[in-house]
Amino acid sequence: MKHILLTMFLASSLLFGCKDSSAPVSDMPAIRSISFEGLPDENVTFDAANSVITVRMPAVLKGGLKPVMKLTDGAQPIGLLPDGTVDISAFCACSKPSQDVFFRISNQTKTATYRLNIVATGPLAPQDIYEETTFSLKTGVLKMSLPVRNLYDNHRIDQISFKGEDGKSGAWVYADGACLTGCRGEEPNRIAITLYSPIDRELKPGKYQIEMKGLKFPQKLIVVE
Repeated sequence: MKHILLTMFLASSLLFGCKDSSAPVSDMPAIRSISFEGLPDENVTFDAANSVITVRMPAVLKGGLKPVMKLTDGAQPIGLLPDGTVDISAFCACSKPSQDVFFRISNQTKTATYRLNIVATGPLAPQDIYEETTFSLKTGVLKMSLPVRNLYDNHRIDQISFKGEDGKSGAWVYADGACLTGCRGEEPNRIAITLYSPIDRELKPGKYQIEMKGLKFPQKLIVVE
């Protein structure tokens, strides 16, 4: 009789223990691991506890910042560019982003956010690639996209000069406290410049050297009527 009672007591204890050990499972999406195509693993630090992703950038980011992730079941990244890369254009404006840049994932019902830190590993410099940009004076708007190294460090470029190869013509542009450059998310490693009138009255037809705050670019500006 004692043996039967002991067996029943042990069985009931096991059932009680199994019920108690069950813990609620979070339905919040999460990143289990993350890397980026073309970047060494040591360039990426993932602080899961604080939801922070830090990326040490190469001088030239080939193909953009494309994440490779292991996510919780049903989770998907949201807000990526059409080619699957992260838009990091906020890191090439004149000043640090006024708000944190976030990387987001969702499982249809909830969204998780991760703060993205970008760390440049060198100074801004032109790439040694010869290109020509043609500017028609009739348009009144000069748009340039120049290849550079170490773009993503919020460089302040407020001076641009154009020196004519004839040694006579040229123009100097200064933005009084403003910013003259930026970039586009779909064009990695290229600094973007858009200048409006009176640039069309300052430049004459010809070929010009481009210089920004002491940086001399191998690319040339061709001005036509």
